Amino acid sequence: MKFLRKKCEDSCETYSIILEQNSERIAQLMQEQISLINNGNVAHNSYLSDKKEETLNELNEIINRLREIRNVISSEVDKYSDFIECCDNKKSDDVELLIAYYLEAGSRKEEEFLKSISNEIDTKEDLVNLRSLIMRIKGNENFKFIL
Repeated sequence: MKFLRKKCEDSCETYSIILEQNSERIAQLMQEQISLINNGNVAHNSYLSDKKEETLNELNEIINRLREIRNVISSEVDKYSDFIECCDNKKSDDVELLIAYYLEAGSRKEEEFLKSISNEIDTKEDLVNLRSLIMRIKGNENFKFIL
């Protein structure tokens, strides 16, 4: 129980404020994710036709940024789970919609992109981490209502 108490040190009001602020940030990151994937697909096509080193660098930068976004999403999912546990199963429609969108669209598009470039760039670790995040979300009892 010590862990739960430490995790729940913030008040539910504080959690709510943080979630509201962070949901806007998550939405922006998800928009950026889709834009990065679209740009990555264009860069990948360019790489396949021209085999330019600069295009390979661009793809690596896109992968790194997608990784950063995935890490933020993972952290925010954990915070939302804490909020639910600490605040008597209180929910946030905004965060739930974002998590659902991520599961249904964002993560799938990212996985497709990572698979498509896997012959040119080693994306195995990214694919494992992405699948791990998806499974963690789907396996979390607090998110059963989303699925």
